[in-house]
Amino acid sequence: MDKRKNAVIIKVEVSPGIVWIEIPEADLRILCGCPADSVKHLMRAGLIRPLERNGAHFESGPNAILLSDVMIQNGAFCNLGEFPVLQMLYRQGMILPGHPNNTGRKPLVIGRYDQVQAQIQYIYRGNYGLISEEEIMAAGASPELAHDLMRLKLKFAFGRIAHPRELLDSAILPEGDGAAEIAPGVTIRRTAH
Repeated sequence: MDKRKNAVIIKVEVSPGIVWIEIPEADLRILCGCPADSVKHLMRAGLIRPLERNGAHFESGPNAILLSDVMIQNGAFCNLGEFPVLQMLYRQGMILPGHPNNTGRKPLVIGRYDQVQAQIQYIYRGNYGLISEEEIMAAGASPELAHDLMRLKLKFAFGRIAHPRELLDSAILPEGDGAAEIAPGVTIRRTAH
């Protein structure tokens, strides 16, 4: 990652497969790698902690995820971004109406095109599950139950099912040694494969 020569970049080795990169000047906190239990590991490391502002209680935490180039390493899933993103959206308040952290900024998912697209769909389904009465009925529910479940689902979704692009931003890391801008003045590139 590059920014101005004197910018502070904080790196914390959280646990195997999880690194925290923070660039305070850019208000960027990147979870590099998101294997199982990454939110729990960030909490144990003190990188996710309770906060309060203007009477609102919420958590700190990452606002970006750098995905692994591969889905599975050593028999374990590498890119389990659903829980970190849900922590950003709900526990940090990025999606909650009227919350001081709902500034319009969305969680940023960074990585190879195929991995980013797969994670966006995984996170979208993890957030909403089945997204229409038709899908709920196709899963075996009666039309009446599907209608009731969809009405309840919409209540929790603030009235509508948002498109994945309304929930998440993405930055595609080009193959080779190309760079991608992930915040104003902050770029990321591969240095090894």
